[in-house]
Amino acid sequence: MSKYAGKLGELHTAYTRAISRWPVDALRPTHSYKAVLKQQMGRKFDKLSAIHGPQLNEELGHIEREIAALNNLLANKHKAQNKVSEAITDPASHRGYYTKLLESI
Repeated sequence: MSKYAGKLGELHTAYTRAISRWPVDALRPTHSYKAVLKQQMGRKFDKLSAIHGPQLNEELGHIEREIAALNNLLANKHKAQNKVSEAITDPASHRGYYTKLLESI
């Protein structure tokens, strides 16, 4: 349950849900982007709880876009649209490097 009311509470819940799905970085387990997102979210929503009127509506629009962007990242929405070429994933100078790296994670 969110400590914020109305639309702000709905957005807080959606933001919290998106952050909870954020994966742990296997290469950098001590550096948590999830923790950074939670910290920023807390500051952002505490600040927004003091704002009213048109400025609040504008800020809520920004938050909605941030949540949509997080959800797109989590769903790998753009990965299929923007394929990485084989020249990048399997360079001639070091064949199989990235494949081996991903397998080791």
